Amino acid sequence: MEHSNETSMCNTTGCDCGTKQRARQMNMPAALLWASAFLLAALTIIQAARLPLNAAYAGAANQGGQGMSVVTQNTGLGPAERPYEALWVLDGRGEMLFIYYMENANAGEKALLLRQAIPVPDLFRTARGG
Repeated sequence: MEHSNETSMCNTTGCDCGTKQRARQMNMPAALLWASAFLLAALTIIQAARLPLNAAYAGAANQGGQGMSVVTQNTGLGPAERPYEALWVLDGRGEMLFIYYMENANAGEKALLLRQAIPVPDLFRTARGG
């Protein structure tokens, strides 16, 4: 029998030249897949670095010891330098969300008005579309 390292059809007993060539042929697609995976990972990291930061600040939030949490939130109304804010109060025990607001806060009004009281389970049910 003739031994040939250049073909994958070597029939020499104990020779593994065909196995090596087949292994090389199988490794080429795997190498291409790995290269494309690394390229996609690098591009993803580069693009993620360009995303703007959407920071969330909870500096005005406070959680009490009795299951009450409060946070102030800008309403989007009023002058840009002193926008109006709403006070959100979450009652963890009673499962209620209360939203308070001052109509003319910059005019010196001190009355805090209850705008809305929502049961938290209803809020989640509405958010789910039910």
